[in-house]
Amino acid sequence: MSRLRASLGFLPCVLAACGDDGAASGGGGGNVTTSSSLSTSGSASIATGAGGDDLGPQPCALAEAEDRTGESEVTITSEGVNYTPRCVRVSAGTDVIFLSDFDAHPLRGGAVVNEQGVVDPTSPITPQDSGTSATFTLSEVGELPYFCSFHASIGMFGTIWVE
Repeated sequence: MSRLRASLGFLPCVLAACGDDGAASGGGGGNVTTSSSLSTSGSASIATGAGGDDLGPQPCALAEAEDRTGESEVTITSEGVNYTPRCVRVSAGTDVIFLSDFDAHPLRGGAVVNEQGVVDPTSPITPQDSGTSATFTLSEVGELPYFCSFHASIGMFGTIWVE
């Protein structure tokens, strides 16, 4: 019996750490979060997997955005469950190129609210579910949030400001 307890002793830890990314639209899976890793900030909460006081990726702030204005083309890549650059300023008319495995990281134009990706049907960043490259010419001035529909709840999102 003690051998059985010893071999099953790890089971609660495994079950607590396993999670399906069901909170993000589009399903997905294999993301590891624990109940203690949920943090809240304002009206939105983000599961980071980091625990403690780490709030994980926060919504983009214009003052912190990478300034790429004046460039005719800007590339945003996905690395793991992060976009680089995540927060960026571009000039109107800029071609923004997303390089990602869209099968694993479906791209959506829209915002993340309370760990849920909310698609903006008017966004010029149209849904991408396959392939590895998508180019969008951003002509209208404004704020364009975007996210991965599988991993939005764990911080895979960003914002483009078109000036």
